[in-house]
Amino acid sequence: MVAPYLCAVVNALAALALATILAPGVSLVPTAAQATYAADHLPAWRLGWGLWIAAALSLVAFFGWWASRIAWPPVARAAVVIAVAGVLADMIAEGRLIAWSPGQRFDIDGALRLSGIGANGSYSLAGAILTWRTRGLPRWLAQWSWAVWVLGIGLAVAVAAGSDSGARLLTAGLFALLVPWLVVFGRRLA
Repeated sequence: MVAPYLCAVVNALAALALATILAPGVSLVPTAAQATYAADHLPAWRLGWGLWIAAALSLVAFFGWWASRIAWPPVARAAVVIAVAGVLADMIAEGRLIAWSPGQRFDIDGALRLSGIGANGSYSLAGAILTWRTRGLPRWLAQWSWAVWVLGIGLAVAVAAGSDSGARLLTAGLFALLVPWLVVFGRRLA
């Protein structure tokens, strides 16, 4: 039962890092001021993106735990493979942000698009598949689950459309629902 709690804690820390440490340098339309901010706060910048990689890894571990709780049917295995593809997209994107250093082109928009579309889209699809396959959920928990995945898909669409304000709003809503959902859903499946 460690996976849901660990995933909740790591994702909460990553969301907090985004809202505080990373936010001044994050935009789908990068500016020189954002690059300066990242350069001036490089250790914290790298730590923040490292937390996002840890959050992605914890989420795929949670999906694996979840799939094991529903006896690993083929569709659940496919969902975990989709989530792994999301982790790979996140690791590439966030790895680029961690490796960035002053003097290089500040290609945050490309990394955010890969993470926002590829990773979040994959996680949301994987979560939707697992939710669909999980039997016996109370109606309120099923609705909460679907709300999480719909927000995740909405986030991917907002990033694809280049909407900073939409992406920020949907990210806030997603993590406000996801973090407590992980704990409640995990307790239910345990």
